[in-house]
Amino acid sequence: MKVSFLWVSPQERRQGRGRQLLLMAEAEARKRGCSKATLNTFSFQAPEFYRKFGYRIVATIEGFPEGHRQYALVKDLGQ
Repeated sequence: MKVSFLWVSPQERRQGRGRQLLLMAEAEARKRGCSKATLNTFSFQAPEFYRKFGYRIVATIEGFPEGHRQYALVKDLGQ
């Protein structure tokens, strides 16, 4: 599974919407036989959000964009 976009409107944040969307996507991916989930995020976005759900950082690009980092994360979905 590749998470390309996961966005929650500001007025809906902090209400569990992002958690709900991510867990639903993972459940569907498991049903379809996916064993891993991947995504990219930036240091100014949500790396800690994803780490709470078992994603681990497997690569970091420093200074992309300038003054920040881009992270590649992976989670084993298990079967």
